[in-house]
Amino acid sequence: AAVGRDLRTLRCAKHFQCTPAGQRSRPTAALPSSKARRPEMRCCTDPVDAADEPKTAPAGMSGPFSFSSGLPDCCAASPDLYKTIAEIPDVARLVEMTFPPGAKDVPHEHPIHSMYFITDCKLKIAGPPTPTKLGEEGGVAEVPAGAAPIFPAMAHQVENVGDAVGKAIFVEPYPNCKACGEVAGYISPFEVSPGCYKILAEDDDWITGVLTMAVGEKDLLHHHKDHLIYVLEGDGVTIYPGGDESAAMVVPLQVGAGIPAPMSAPPFAKHTLLNSGTVPLKMVFFEAKK
Repeated sequence: AAVGRDLRTLRCAKHFQCTPAGQRSRPTAALPSSKARRPEMRCCTDPVDAADEPKTAPAGMSGPFSFSSGLPDCCAASPDLYKTIAEIPDVARLVEMTFPPGAKDVPHEHPIHSMYFITDCKLKIAGPPTPTKLGEEGGVAEVPAGAAPIFPAMAHQVENVGDAVGKAIFVEPYPNCKACGEVAGYISPFEVSPGCYKILAEDDDWITGVLTMAVGEKDLLHHHKDHLIYVLEGDGVTIYPGGDESAAMVVPLQVGAGIPAPMSAPPFAKHTLLNSGTVPLKMVFFEAKK
């Protein structure tokens, strides 16, 4: 595709703009309201030249992924910058990426992954999604807070060239991720409570959603499949499993917490939710579609 061939500028899935190091970037595109589809991500990925990337992972590194490149996954490569904050075994993990100014990770690889940027980030990336290859001088990508791109599998190295801490979260499905299966009478939260639930991005396998609730607000009965949650704002909720108000579960929340929410756990599969805390609630979640 023509996109990604101009080395002076590249828009990656309309979520951020990439420029080679040393060049001035143009204003960052606003987060689109349309749903992100995986095919759009293909335009900004180039095969990594085998001569440019390491053949084996550094000694002592291990993780749940085994890439044909021999590269480690992000958490194994740079555990000081990438941390697994929640996981559903055999399904996926939720990773928090925290880059102080000047931080640079070790070359690594990702499976297909859905992201959400908590802060504005200015990153120099050698390899996709910039039009560079691992081992080359990276391109600079400026990503606004609230962006929710979905990226294909890729190998790269990332450096924070901004003057502030950069933070993002992303979900990485495990190899042979188990499908949830069909749910009889499935009720989507996005359909019954659109004032609370919004889809930020989706592909064939995962939805990136956001839940917002004023203090005292309550949603309608709905289902979820396996999902992983990140608390952006809020200090407490009350969950009513199956919508049963006599079985109320009061749950304190902490900003920055990751919460695994498998559908095999009764509170998560079907419920209503009340913001019983003292401040507005905002949570981002990544939910399996199959």
